[in-house]
Amino acid sequence: MYLIKKVASAITDISDKAWDTAEVARIELINWKEFTYKPNMEARILYSEFGIHVKLSTDDDPLVARCRAQNSEVCEDSCMEFFFSPNADDPQYFNFEFNAFGTMYMSVRKSRTDFYHPKEDKNYFSVVSEVGPDEWSVMFTVPFEFIDRELGGHTKKILGNLYKCGGDNEHYVTYYPVETDHPDFHRPEYFGDFELE
Repeated sequence: MYLIKKVASAITDISDKAWDTAEVARIELINWKEFTYKPNMEARILYSEFGIHVKLSTDDDPLVARCRAQNSEVCEDSCMEFFFSPNADDPQYFNFEFNAFGTMYMSVRKSRTDFYHPKEDKNYFSVVSEVGPDEWSVMFTVPFEFIDRELGGHTKKILGNLYKCGGDNEHYVTYYPVETDHPDFHRPEYFGDFELE
């Protein structure tokens, strides 16, 4: 289980010292043996009264970023993703996907094929991306107001998974295992536990 620790105020800076207090999740499971490339990726997740704050970092090489339009196929770029169901009693889930530009793909889903895109853009989610010489990072915030409006509430227990994919070295790496024959991140039955402290 990943414990999401509470911070006193909302995080708006990708370099905020608050990130140092977060548990580090290392995304390193290769579930499909034909895809062996595994860049380093880690996630740090915190929450405040305002919402859930997520920072993702990776050293994917080569760094590929082409998509600039919201809800374009960022999963084909160097991409980091967080899928989560914030209400343990509701199977619907959010999928957030980002490339190094901070381009966001975001939807509310019941399944791979049953979904919609909310109207909110990357500014609403306070998306910030940063590219350094050896890694790139992205941070974003999912307000509880948004979660509760879209899905009717949230619980202390959250189900979800973290993913790394895309780029010129095709890869599919996960935090919690996904036991399918072929790569498929849209499988909430394989989501693992995240819990608000």
